[in-house]
Amino acid sequence: MSDIRYAVPPEWYEGVYHDGKSPCNAGRSFSLVHPVPSGRAVLLVHGYAGYPGELVRPARDLYAAGFDVFVPRLPGCGTCADDFIRSRRRDWVGVVRNALRDLKGKYGDVSLGGHSMGASVSIAAAAAEPVRSMVLAAPAIAYPGMKPPKPLWEIYACSLLRKRIPTPWHHQSEYVMYYENAPADDDYLGGQYWSWVYFRQLYELYTLMQEAEKALAGMDVPILAISGGKDQIMGEKPALHIMETGRGERQHLHIPECTHFLYYDPDKNAEDRAVKATVDWLSGSF
Repeated sequence: MSDIRYAVPPEWYEGVYHDGKSPCNAGRSFSLVHPVPSGRAVLLVHGYAGYPGELVRPARDLYAAGFDVFVPRLPGCGTCADDFIRSRRRDWVGVVRNALRDLKGKYGDVSLGGHSMGASVSIAAAAAEPVRSMVLAAPAIAYPGMKPPKPLWEIYACSLLRKRIPTPWHHQSEYVMYYENAPADDDYLGGQYWSWVYFRQLYELYTLMQEAEKALAGMDVPILAISGGKDQIMGEKPALHIMETGRGERQHLHIPECTHFLYYDPDKNAEDRAVKATVDWLSGSF
């Protein structure tokens, strides 16, 4: 992608946690902007302990469809464990809210795409800075009957006693990434993020998911929710709940072959469906 620029406006990070370490290559924010701005912008938001490199495929296709695309790194992600421990949901949402405010001042048409926790971040930010349209892919938002692994008060109490505990993780070669030199950063990121359970960050995640559900109820914006039949993290229930919540047009695309990581899925035909649906919905041709 010769047109990729590994930067977003620095003012998007005003008033939020500033990371102590620079991001790894996969964790760099990036943007794809046409030589003559298109007038249409899409902001893509990655998920919990995720990174911008996960969203290269939809960013590339959206750019080819005529959009200027921006993918900011959420504070605490893509750098190191110490930064993650210090980040909070207000920082994650703050960056996206700042970005939306800035983009809406420059573009006549601004839309959002959020993957996993990025869906909750997107909803929380758009509640303050409304957008034209949204895609919520494998959305991690609260739904009736959802139960965190422990009560929230207990997760918070654990965070006061211990920052993290180890959890098994191994590289999964079936997930083929699209960022530069992929998957060179996978082992590093796995050692910093995915090999641990972070109690305070789990508390922030589940609280954010609940806040997003409440905010969604008052939103009047067209939303496409995409779920995967092989999603073992969130499943289909959040997407179904989105269909029943709030005002405005709601559509649900369920792709039986997709995992939670549908924008770089092992099943490339399923991945193609998810990306095409994202582009079509934001282009108004779904």
